[in-house]
Amino acid sequence: MNLGDIQVIMVNDTSNDKSKDIINEYSATYQNFIAIHLDENIGGAYGPRNIGLKKATGEYIMFLDSDDTYVDDACQLLYDEIKSSNVDIVFGRYLRINPEHDLIQKSYTPYKDNIFSEYSNDILNPEQMSSIVRFFWKNMIVKLIYGKEKNTANQSIQVNCLLNDYTILKILPSIWTRIFRRDIIEKNNIEFPSFISGEDLNFIIEYYFNSNKILFLNDKVICNHIVRDLIKDKSITKKMSFKLVHDSIKSYSACLDICNKYNFKHSYTFLNAFLLNWISIFLKYDGNINENKILIDEIKNMKKAYHPNLIGTLIINFTIILIKISKILKRVKKY
Repeated sequence: MNLGDIQVIMVNDTSNDKSKDIINEYSATYQNFIAIHLDENIGGAYGPRNIGLKKATGEYIMFLDSDDTYVDDACQLLYDEIKSSNVDIVFGRYLRINPEHDLIQKSYTPYKDNIFSEYSNDILNPEQMSSIVRFFWKNMIVKLIYGKEKNTANQSIQVNCLLNDYTILKILPSIWTRIFRRDIIEKNNIEFPSFISGEDLNFIIEYYFNSNKILFLNDKVICNHIVRDLIKDKSITKKMSFKLVHDSIKSYSACLDICNKYNFKHSYTFLNAFLLNWISIFLKYDGNINENKILIDEIKNMKKAYHPNLIGTLIINFTIILIKISKILKRVKKY
């Protein structure tokens, strides 16, 4: 694959650094590089991605966020696999790199792997946990939510019917490790919903249900995912706000609607973990009573449509109780 075989669409969402100049330089140098500069900031990755989708003309689609980098052969590897395997989507692993904490983790997989044994899975963020919490999370909670890793003789795992084999849904929706077929996206009007968090989960779940074959490369790293904790460098999904807290739970509810649309009764496979993640977000946000009421209503509506297992039932009920307690404490503090 030559550089000229790849259409590169660069969408600048009103950045305040030198991104505009760099993008213009690339588009002037390479005919297949397209520069798009937005006049107003959309406020979420969903906007630039949807704009890029409308401009794309290639047979296949890949996404990359501004800070992240592909490994050297990422595009060639995914392209060769999707062409030769006759599947609808191919994806692999990533390394989660936190420069501030000098930490590298590998993306979680529900299957036994043989790569980078020195790295922990990124479902455990030790830089944010005390030693006691880390112990219980790693040895108890993670196993309850995700279960045991599956042994597999082949490090390339193919799923032909998601309704019957849904273990693959435990893998985080890393949009930047995947290659998609553009015709499936266009035919089924799949796009990123306007959430600042969870929009990638909705996109991928919708795509999965419109795919016949899914291929996961358990032993191939596709992308280096950069995570920054410094205040000035934090992405919009790391800065605490009511919109982030609210959008996160709305995105999970929207994803649940997609599952129910396709009569998929095992959404707890991945939503339990996302609900736990949402609790950690909520605990960091100091919302007011009215905001908490909005959140409770949203979660109660989600509960009506959810088909959880026992753990999922406990998590969603605990979430509602947690918000109510928070509301009572804030009212007491006010008076």
